Amino acid sequence: MIALLTGLAAGSLHVVSGPDHLAALAPLALEDRARAGWRGAIWGLGHGLGVVAAGGLGLLARAWVDLAVVSAWSERLVGVLLVGLGVWALRRARALTIHAHPHHHEATGHSHLHVHTGAHPHDHPRAHRRHTHAAFGVGVLHGAAGAGHLFGVLPALALETPDAVLYLLGYLVAAVLSMAAFGGALGQLLRWGSPAAVRRLVAVSGLVAIAVGVVWLATTLPAA
Repeated sequence: MIALLTGLAAGSLHVVSGPDHLAALAPLALEDRARAGWRGAIWGLGHGLGVVAAGGLGLLARAWVDLAVVSAWSERLVGVLLVGLGVWALRRARALTIHAHPHHHEATGHSHLHVHTGAHPHDHPRAHRRHTHAAFGVGVLHGAAGAGHLFGVLPALALETPDAVLYLLGYLVAAVLSMAAFGGALGQLLRWGSPAAVRRLVAVSGLVAIAVGVVWLATTLPAA
């Protein structure tokens, strides 16, 4: 039980304290405010699974796998990905179309807010699936990469296998819940904003993602 609680605490603190995590999720969550919490949960699931996968590999090959080498290359890929996400967000900010889909249920009605690029017809279910997959993939890569994530995995490597499994399970649950809460809070905040404010926030999130990605690359690339 102590191992599980420790994993919950470590996962919560690590996920919400990383500016690179929030920078990566924000452009994905901002595009559809109504599903921001869901995308946060999917990102957290991917992130937690990435950490669990790294921890599982470490448990299976503690004696001969050099986790530091794998982490170093993964960190560089995360930096490139963050810059790409930032550029993608800036392009989205210039062409955002914000509209509402009205729905009626008996005597009541309500609208779901959506954010899309351009005014062309689109397939909502397909678009939502595509960006859900993007959130999951980014989360997995983030979870499997980074020296900071090694610190999250190290306690598991020091535990007996049953306790290590409980620790990683707690880490996974905490990652999902923490990022779902962040995504939901972000989506709720945007419900009160104007279309112009949404565009500015998307642009700012893109700039933040680019900045974090550049710093990430600067700190992970070997010195000349």
